Amino acid sequence: MKKTNTLLITHTDRDGIFSGAALLRAIGDPDGPDVCMTQGSYLADELQEIADAGRTYQRLYVCDTYWHTPHADRLIAGIRRLLAPGGTIAWIDHHPETVEHEPTMRRELGLSEQSKILGDRAGKHEAVSLVAATFDAFRDPVVSDLLKATARGWERNGEAVPYPVQRWLRVVDGLPRFPELPPTWAAEIVRRLARGFDTEIPELLEPLESCSEDVERRTAELLARTDWPRLPSVDGGWGLLLDLRAERLANAYVLAYGLFQASDRSIDYFVVAENPGLIHYVSGTRARVERDRLERDRPAGLRVSTMHKGARRNTSATWRARSGIDLQYLTVRKPAPDAVAHWIDAHPYLVKGLWAEGVGVDTRRVAATAGEIGATMVDVLANYGWSEADRRVEYR
Repeated sequence: MKKTNTLLITHTDRDGIFSGAALLRAIGDPDGPDVCMTQGSYLADELQEIADAGRTYQRLYVCDTYWHTPHADRLIAGIRRLLAPGGTIAWIDHHPETVEHEPTMRRELGLSEQSKILGDRAGKHEAVSLVAATFDAFRDPVVSDLLKATARGWERNGEAVPYPVQRWLRVVDGLPRFPELPPTWAAEIVRRLARGFDTEIPELLEPLESCSEDVERRTAELLARTDWPRLPSVDGGWGLLLDLRAERLANAYVLAYGLFQASDRSIDYFVVAENPGLIHYVSGTRARVERDRLERDRPAGLRVSTMHKGARRNTSATWRARSGIDLQYLTVRKPAPDAVAHWIDAHPYLVKGLWAEGVGVDTRRVAATAGEIGATMVDVLANYGWSEADRRVEYR
């Protein structure tokens, strides 16, 4: 890393990359800060490696990266080593863990009032909109386009996605399929997007775009299928099992969203088994070693997601319709038993429940496990009072 007094850490999905780009745009310095792209569960490894290289920073920005409680001691130690005397942190993250652990972070790190832990306390932000709110950057044309790209703004308005935006979305979506991409190349995605979607895509990133085109073609073929197994739900809705273990080129989110739209919003949740060859992108050598130990050559994981994000601005809707199906809230309110007891918090439209080591799910019996999850979802949604009337209210 070059010498700079600022470090930006951000997640590697659309929201993370776009929030990182929005932050660089907001501070007016796309090329200045060091950029580390990672996952919350590997952040401690990233911090330790950067600190071991002798780096310190006056300003540390963290976007869309949750506070990983099992690594709290290591996170605190790493930040203490990285933050120069008098240095400040701005941790801008919509995951609940970050807000929940603000007192611990402030106490253990001795943060001054100049350091900000900016979480989604109102439950209405993706990370990029939280960055925009923090820096009052909603009217900036580049930030505005980043917000649209994150929230499918063009599609929701019935407009065509501009061609340059389509190309950059393919680059961003291609990153997880290139887990060994040099970290400086990945950081270049964030830097270039801070200048806007009209910025040229460098040749070194074109393979990501090409791979995503292959993914789009295969996902479109899968979207045409009508034999996805249904799972039970309440009041006329249903869940869907997407068994994608043999589908390396499937985009599970795009597939789920397309099926949700085709069902006229009748699909309440998805149980997804993704290809085991898909592993997370992280930047540092140490983080990559740990990722490979935990993720490579493992059985496919399972997750639960929902596209019912909630119509928060519709004041005439029921509180359930405004909230959507927030699985994090529901499973805290009525914990899911047995195999589905381990949940990772995220936003309602993409809540991930990972079946980690020790939870006891045999992913070789995906259909049976999905049935167990379906029975739990019926119980949870019935207890919530979810209804056909709630289901009909669209997000806006």
